[in-house]
Amino acid sequence: MKASLEAILSDLDSLKSEALIRSKLAATFDAYGYNYFTYAGLDADEIRDATPGQPLLSDLIYLTNLKAEWVAHYLESDYAHVDPVVRECTEQRLPIRWDEKFKANTRNTFEAQMMDDAWENGLKRGLTIPVHGPRGELGIFSLNSDLSDKEFHKITSAKKYELQVIAYHFHDSIQRNLRAEKTTALPVPLTDREVEILKWTVEGKTAWEVGTILKISERTVNFHLQNVMEKFGVHNKTHAAAKAMHMGLLSA
Repeated sequence: MKASLEAILSDLDSLKSEALIRSKLAATFDAYGYNYFTYAGLDADEIRDATPGQPLLSDLIYLTNLKAEWVAHYLESDYAHVDPVVRECTEQRLPIRWDEKFKANTRNTFEAQMMDDAWENGLKRGLTIPVHGPRGELGIFSLNSDLSDKEFHKITSAKKYELQVIAYHFHDSIQRNLRAEKTTALPVPLTDREVEILKWTVEGKTAWEVGTILKISERTVNFHLQNVMEKFGVHNKTHAAAKAMHMGLLSA
């Protein structure tokens, strides 16, 4: 049962860790019918001015429950620079409902490839909510669902403005509680073992599976992952792997 808007927002100030915020995000949006969420918090000017190959993750907060394989593929393919929905977020303040036909008449070749790839990986429709903050930061909430087109459009039309209110409150909570005080210096030195473990992590392998592959213990894998997270100043291994990939630290 979906909680009231008051109940959803009432405890956000008490969520001080990434794990608690992530759990709240998943439960909240799943109750609305969206079983996948992504939140990215970064600088809007970085997106507008960025060129392909330029990292967008210098001060990123990234939370998602999408499959790690798609996240890794999106980053490795440099799709953030050609994603028409992300670009639209830099110009819009209201929720953006999109499907495979979004901006179809104005896409270039790379944008079309990105949208086709998303479709093939199960991201066929979504509601993306841009949140423009007071210090120039941009929060992007993207909600996806396995619902049919008809059901997706029905719940989105009925709840998109309520979801916008929720997104603004979550953005405020995330920025206040998870924003790193200092931007991580570049480049971040990683050991060969750390790089090896991150490469398997972005392939979707668990710590136990990585340990089996590398013939080391699961505890050792987690030890190295914790060291990497501390180096990047992030709170989870997916975020650490994303930063490492965009900095070119996982190149073959």
